[in-house]
Amino acid sequence: MKRALKAAAFLLIGVVLIGYVSQVLVGKWTWANKETYTTKEFYALEDNSIEVFVVGSSQVVTGISSMTMYEDNGISAFGLGMGSAPLMGNYYWIKECKKTQDISTVVIEASMLYEPTRKFLYRRALDPMKMSLNKLEAVQTLSQEGQSEGFLSYVFPFIKYHGRWKELTKEDFVYRKEDTLVYRGNVMKSSVKPVPFKSIIIDNDKVKDVSMDEEQLRYFEKIVSYCEENGINVVLVKVPKNSWSRSKSLGVKKLAREHGLPFLDFNESSLMKEIGFNPLRDMRDADHPNLRGAEKVSAYLGDYLKENYDLKDYREESYNPVDMDLYYEDREDCYLKMSTGIREYLENLDNDRYGVIIQMTDDISADWNEVFQKRYEALGLQTDISQLGGKNYVAVLEHGKCVYEEAAVQGLSYEGVFSNGTPYAAWGDIRYKEEDVKMQIGRDERFFDKKGMNILVYEIGKDRILNEAVIRKQPDGVGLELKMVYRYE
Repeated sequence: MKRALKAAAFLLIGVVLIGYVSQVLVGKWTWANKETYTTKEFYALEDNSIEVFVVGSSQVVTGISSMTMYEDNGISAFGLGMGSAPLMGNYYWIKECKKTQDISTVVIEASMLYEPTRKFLYRRALDPMKMSLNKLEAVQTLSQEGQSEGFLSYVFPFIKYHGRWKELTKEDFVYRKEDTLVYRGNVMKSSVKPVPFKSIIIDNDKVKDVSMDEEQLRYFEKIVSYCEENGINVVLVKVPKNSWSRSKSLGVKKLAREHGLPFLDFNESSLMKEIGFNPLRDMRDADHPNLRGAEKVSAYLGDYLKENYDLKDYREESYNPVDMDLYYEDREDCYLKMSTGIREYLENLDNDRYGVIIQMTDDISADWNEVFQKRYEALGLQTDISQLGGKNYVAVLEHGKCVYEEAAVQGLSYEGVFSNGTPYAAWGDIRYKEEDVKMQIGRDERFFDKKGMNILVYEIGKDRILNEAVIRKQPDGVGLELKMVYRYE
């Protein structure tokens, strides 16, 4: 009996160790779309805490904000998107969700209907899924269809990834909650990539023959059938995407009509204008919205869902879907980094969580106007930048208060220590060459490589550099522009 117990205990320890090692070795997708974080957040959901489940590709990760739907309409939603996720993966994640969540509505982002699948995308979709009957069924199906890299390698990822031990980093062992920027499946993206309105709308596209991928279409049909059997509503959406087309949109509209499903295409000019979507400010790259764009799309989507389906208002239950304080902080940070104009940026700098270092390395006084100055003074700074007239200048803000401000003909340098003990240094000298423009935080020298009013934003509580920007002369010499040098994303 003792031998049997020892053997069972040894086996159990072995399984646990293999499970842990496999979890560490499995490839992480944490930089671009942070999918490893979104699936961790999914499994941390309380049972029966969401009603709406949004699935799709990276368009969901960056383009759908469940938090906006919650704040505006009290909808409790979760978006589970993965880069180029096959609809096969979406199908099994919907089934996985149904195990613990009483979902009434599934929203499908339509991008992948036209995209072919590849073996590594199945892994990307299924590796993060916990061992379950759904995962076993998915892997068995892949094996039968000749798409699997080996049944056991999905069950024990150690088999697939054992050679990855040479690539391991700290991130494979530890996740820093404050670095995820993931809220109910939406990754807050703060980059801004101007996309012309005429380029992204599909109204004037020529109609061409395009076909949906057969496998993607087959699993779309399975998703619809599964949802019908379980009394779940299905809604199709298309998040703004430059590579989308009218031909594809017409195909999805036809598919939606055949199944009696609604389809919201935010690439149509009428809908894009209705939600106030500005592709010059609201895209992070050609095919993905940033947070500002995601919130506009999601505000409309939330209104539509609330108007057409019987959904609870979770706000009435004092339900907090995430750490709300952290969410609001990260949202503020994103809007600072998404600033495209000088006035907007100065307004978003007004935050008592920040340490802000300002140094002048070029004379911008002639182009500084009253609007900028008013916002500058609202930060607690007294110097009229328009009157500097070639003087050097350094200023420091900490927790919303000015702790140092000086202007002088000679070069300036200032050293200080933030409230968390981190030292810093700034140098103001308009004689600097661009390659010499820098500041220092702790032991980290930060080079701007651009002359003007150099601004570094340090998040004191989280001990990280959040943003670096420069207000500089326009290339044509007329007026000033805001240029982002670095944004933590």
